[in-house]
Amino acid sequence: MLNGFKSPQTIALIGSTSEIGQAILKHLPLENLSTCYLASRSPSPIVGISSKAAFVPIAFEATDTHSHEKFVQQLFSQGDLDLAIIAIGALGNDSTLSDEANALNAMQVNYVAASYIMALIAKKMVEQGHGRILVISSFAQTRPRNDNFAYGSTKAGLDFMARGLNEKLRGTGVSVCVLRPGFVRTRMTHGMVEAPFTVSAEVVGKVAASLIKSKKSVGYAPSILKPLALIFSLLPPAVFRKISQR
Repeated sequence: MLNGFKSPQTIALIGSTSEIGQAILKHLPLENLSTCYLASRSPSPIVGISSKAAFVPIAFEATDTHSHEKFVQQLFSQGDLDLAIIAIGALGNDSTLSDEANALNAMQVNYVAASYIMALIAKKMVEQGHGRILVISSFAQTRPRNDNFAYGSTKAGLDFMARGLNEKLRGTGVSVCVLRPGFVRTRMTHGMVEAPFTVSAEVVGKVAASLIKSKKSVGYAPSILKPLALIFSLLPPAVFRKISQR
């Protein structure tokens, strides 16, 4: 059981090949960790984590929502689950309006799958009386831009769902927190033009670990994006359009 969300005994990393997800694990206190479920399409061990815990690989297909209930049952089959990190994600290509398949995949993974698995895990955590869920959203959800509106829309939907679920869970012992990173250097963004305030996955992992241990429901990585999000939301469309072009 979590001790103030500081030392979880059981963790599920959903999207275990995610560099951000792996970085989060590395920055969490794992001295009391007994079991860590590594869920992805092709789960494999994570290098660089010092722990005597059992790292259990579980096959997980984000777009196969019919399999999600059985998957969640596996996560709770050996007892309580203290922390779930939902780090699945896909980019939608908005450089043209003709790549519908790519955009559809982003919608299915980033919003449908992530939201559904979050709700299923929350339901089981309510039954056990405690738990914390971290959802990886994005700064891109702040306001639509013409070069990433499909991706941004999926993260906006997930973000809204997570915050709404967190409100519904008040008083149950279960909570959901949302992390909104900006541009992060990962395999997924390799070759793309970097945005201002670009950070590494390690930086995001450190911020996420602090968010999990806190009582906050929303965090930004890097932190300067929090005031920028407010400024961006208040800018007139013409001004925002001009400064967002890069």
